[in-house]
Amino acid sequence: MNINEIATLTLVAIIGALSDKVGRKILAFLGFAVLAIFFYLLGLSNGIASFLHVPAGVSSQVCALLSFVPSQSAKFLDFAPGLFITYIIRLFIGIGIVLLFPQFITMAADYTYEKDRGKGMAFNGLMMGIASVAVFAVLAPLQKIYGVESLFSLVSAIALIGAICTWIFLKEHLPEQKQEKKGLWEIFGIVKKSLALKASYLCTLITRADMIIIAAFLVSWAVKVGDNYWLTSEAATQKVALPMIAMSMVTLIVFPVVGILLDKWGRVPTIILALISGGVGMVLLSICPGPFSGVVFIGVVLVAVGIAGSMAGANTLATDASPGDMVGTILGGLNTMQPIGILFFVGLGGYLFDVFGPGWAFAVKGVANLILCVWIFVIRGRISVSAHQKI
Repeated sequence: MNINEIATLTLVAIIGALSDKVGRKILAFLGFAVLAIFFYLLGLSNGIASFLHVPAGVSSQVCALLSFVPSQSAKFLDFAPGLFITYIIRLFIGIGIVLLFPQFITMAADYTYEKDRGKGMAFNGLMMGIASVAVFAVLAPLQKIYGVESLFSLVSAIALIGAICTWIFLKEHLPEQKQEKKGLWEIFGIVKKSLALKASYLCTLITRADMIIIAAFLVSWAVKVGDNYWLTSEAATQKVALPMIAMSMVTLIVFPVVGILLDKWGRVPTIILALISGGVGMVLLSICPGPFSGVVFIGVVLVAVGIAGSMAGANTLATDASPGDMVGTILGGLNTMQPIGILFFVGLGGYLFDVFGPGWAFAVKGVANLILCVWIFVIRGRISVSAHQKI
């Protein structure tokens, strides 16, 4: 689990609850500001380490520990001070992301009503997808020309523009009626009483790891068997990137369709369809003869449909079932499920990948999706009723 996920796991629920008390705008502004400052400092890590006289001995031990190789600290001596500062800066970048990212989802809930909320959540996902494509299409070529350090300055400038635009143009749209103040821990009681929230939380826990599973284990599989196809590790990675690019493009196309389905067909049926698609896609990947098989494209396309439907569906259903003055808190708890699920499925998948073979990493993920699908299908009527019963 990387530094950003640590920050997400420890802070996102707290930030969600805080957004209900102080508003979304100030937290989004602070998130942009933190990112602007620390992305700029990221390019100066070595200089900061030299200025602060960070000791190489201690920092090499810390860096080796954080890299999960505590016995190999000697290998870090030459660059440990700069790497140590980089780790600290990345932690603050993670905090900035946690301050900022959940506000977009919560504001999509604030600015929409139930009849069109699905499209709002789907549009939010669409924008994130477009941004991801822009990163690979624009920033990656710039890195080759100007170097990594220049990207840190560029991202810092973009974050600064985001902070200015947020402060000037963003308007709060918090619920007008304030209910009795509730603490963060009361979220457990609320989720426990609501089948809709249970379904949303479980959907997030299980499905948000899908993209990471594909990216991590499809590439690892390609590198592992690359020699069998006369491919170097770099060539194998580039070749297997094609289905992942296809997955990103399909996700962009599917998000608007998912938004319409959520509003016209319903939250629960759309989530069920997404779970079936993602589960079947993962099972297909598990039985593929190799990472370069044409079946991989079919599998990742099905997973892409599942990712779009489950992400927008879980966010929309959770918002529908949230008390009016606890939307940020409920969605903060929902977002906490993401790093937990990633940690569990990537850890379990890595073990299965190494011990039993690559297909098992995808199989266990697909089976989890399908089991959740069966459970939601069985109680689908009760979930729909629960979503309209504000606790």
